[in-house]
Amino acid sequence: MKTSHKISILITLVLILLILNLKANNLPQSSYVPTVVITAPWGEKNFRMDKESSKPGEFGFYLDESGLEHGPTAFTVAPNGDIYIADNINKRVQRFSSSGSFIEVIPNAWGSLPAGLTVDQEGNIYSPNTYTGNPKVHKFDQNGNEIKVYPIIKDEEMGTDRPYNWSAFGISCDDSGRVFIQYSKRGGSSRSFQIGTKELEFSSAQQKATLKDANFGFTANVPNLNKFFSETNLLGVDRDAVYTMIKDEKNPTLSTINKITYDGRLIATYTVDWSQANCRLITAFSMNKHTVFDKGNVYSFCSDKEGIRIIKWSPSGK
Repeated sequence: MKTSHKISILITLVLILLILNLKANNLPQSSYVPTVVITAPWGEKNFRMDKESSKPGEFGFYLDESGLEHGPTAFTVAPNGDIYIADNINKRVQRFSSSGSFIEVIPNAWGSLPAGLTVDQEGNIYSPNTYTGNPKVHKFDQNGNEIKVYPIIKDEEMGTDRPYNWSAFGISCDDSGRVFIQYSKRGGSSRSFQIGTKELEFSSAQQKATLKDANFGFTANVPNLNKFFSETNLLGVDRDAVYTMIKDEKNPTLSTINKITYDGRLIATYTVDWSQANCRLITAFSMNKHTVFDKGNVYSFCSDKEGIRIIKWSPSGK
């Protein structure tokens, strides 16, 4: 090989390294910006108190004898972008389009005080019922018909034998059809395990074999769950990247979201100013999980004396 050719190759390699270094030191930096995608009022009536459901598109709300506020208990973003909200007090789920238009009421598909909600690729709804001595997950079709029940094993190590010490904090069905559930201890750690697939319920031994002392973040769908599973600040994952969120210790309204490839490279950072949404949550007792991550976006549930809002946080320019 001629000397001039070797020098040309060397110069090319140096230029490539310089470009890569510049890219590494000039990461795309942006902000997450909020958009209200759903606004829905409280109904004048609700099934729990009046034996008559609120009108479609309206949600049930009431105060119990101790003054605690009760309202919707869970929400999720489906693979096609539709938003499903568990209207627990009216014993139903309500479905909205990604742009916030009301689509339909799905009766019965709510379990019992569901701690989380997820929807698979076919539009089937999964709702956990874990505040019981026999915890389980119910699977419903789009008409509210129950089509499968997943028994959750009662196991001391997993915490599922003590529903008042440990409780389900979330459920997810990933793109390959695996169904996961997450248990959290009051004021403590989280554990996640697979309860089956879209077609099959796992046995006790199969469930226990998948147990991990970690959480899967606020994600609606969990492809490649095994990657970055122990990341304590995990916000969610998509097909190409892992997203982590770190709160600002000096300013609790600010957070930084990092986008990381599956091989560990930081490729973008975003700032979030949560105060931009003026998000007051008055149904905190009912809404076990009021943030959902999906396809790089973060969705927040908010409520006030007028009704509910779902706010979509997206990277600016998206």
